[in-house]
Amino acid sequence: MNAQNEQNLIRSPMLWLLMAASLVLPLALAPVLNIRFDEAFTLDTTSRDVAYAIRQALTFEQQAPLYFVVLTIWRNLDSSIFFARLFSILCLPLFVWITAATAQRYVKSVNPLLIAAVAAVHQQVVWSALDIRLYSLMLVMSGLLMLLFYDGFLSERPSRRAQVLYTVAAILALYTQYYLGFQLVAGAAALVVLKKWKPLYRYLAAMFVTGVAFSPMLLAFSQQFSEVSSHTEDALSVMQLAKGIYQRTMPLFVSTDWIEPEALKRWLARILALAISALFGWKLLNRREPADVALAVMLVVLTGFHLAAYALLGEQGIQHRHMSAMILPLLLGGFSAAAVFQRRRAVYIWLALLLFLNAGYLYFAYLPLAKPGDFVRVAEFVMANEAENQPIIVFHADAVLPLEYYYHGKNKLIALPQRTNFEVWDPRQNVLKDEAQIVNIINQQAAGAERIWLVNDGWCRYGTLPFNCQILENVVGKYFEVEKSQAFYDPVTVRLLRRKAL
Repeated sequence: MNAQNEQNLIRSPMLWLLMAASLVLPLALAPVLNIRFDEAFTLDTTSRDVAYAIRQALTFEQQAPLYFVVLTIWRNLDSSIFFARLFSILCLPLFVWITAATAQRYVKSVNPLLIAAVAAVHQQVVWSALDIRLYSLMLVMSGLLMLLFYDGFLSERPSRRAQVLYTVAAILALYTQYYLGFQLVAGAAALVVLKKWKPLYRYLAAMFVTGVAFSPMLLAFSQQFSEVSSHTEDALSVMQLAKGIYQRTMPLFVSTDWIEPEALKRWLARILALAISALFGWKLLNRREPADVALAVMLVVLTGFHLAAYALLGEQGIQHRHMSAMILPLLLGGFSAAAVFQRRRAVYIWLALLLFLNAGYLYFAYLPLAKPGDFVRVAEFVMANEAENQPIIVFHADAVLPLEYYYHGKNKLIALPQRTNFEVWDPRQNVLKDEAQIVNIINQQAAGAERIWLVNDGWCRYGTLPFNCQILENVVGKYFEVEKSQAFYDPVTVRLLRRKAL
């Protein structure tokens, strides 16, 4: 790529304005939104020293440790929830910059600022920025890999410096999130398809160094994989796998989930996907531009590996956030397809559509000013209505962790069926066995209390593993009368129960 063009992009006031604008919504929402229970896990993992962060990342979190180490150091400056979230937020403008630089290389016929504008409001990118988890950093790493892959291996004049930086980025990526390893395989596959043999040899050498650097993690990774794969209860059919991957990929491509009615949402997504795929396929067959071929191979390989992970780890093992490496190739591929017409109008129509769809999603997703659990309002409601000796039972058990950050009332929080074990997280710890188990816990933990609060966060299963919520409802119906009930966001219920006279 022309060095002068790259310098012009870096110095572009519009790019810096776009990066600054990307911070407005996250910074406005960050102080307001409650934390999810996953975020409460992160706050605990990063609440002590680096050694604790590494141990918890490898055992309890079942994750690579880099993000948790960095966040532990970051939180030494300020231990607040907002500051922890700020780290993810600051990754957003960096990803916007990386998107523009990457677009300048892969889609030369489109103004890179247009693609960066979509990245700034992409619903999954914004979600990641507002989450105290590793996914915003994962986005940055996936973007860096695409950027450095082009300069180091795909360019007509590969840069040795970019090859070295790509190797460093690959190592850091694997220590951030294991799924980024799929992107490393995709890079090799792209070079094979393009028959770039000399760059491929250098790429394989870089991967050898990456493998050696990652080798200390192999034992931990093996143990983590064994533990996480055991959480899957039922095998999924081929059709279920294909449908699941489709449903997880489409929102990363076109954000139609907020549209009603359901049929309109489904068909709009299908039509747009088919139209863009057809245009991109035509361009591949007729022009065979190396960048387009590389994007196509990356998307195919990434989809295949995510499908395999879905089969091995189940529904919870592959969610939208885990597929962050797909976002940038999908963005670039869509704009490359729109540029087939060689008219700016088509590109601007595609831009306007993506901006509208993502903005619509963000509006409706954050209109409640709450994340799932809505624990700020739950805590406020209970504290405003509680009396002494009214213990608060919380189901599922992990929901106790975020609620503790906001509840400062008169009564104790009781996890049902048990407190989270911070040695190794296992969703089966949340399974209710039978009515007798629940009654015994209530009698032991809430002995002598005529009234108790029940907070149910609505999380009744982990993938195909049911937590048996109906058993809890049976106990409520048999032994209690509901004096007060209040529904909260997505879909939390809080009830004040009074024991029945038996």
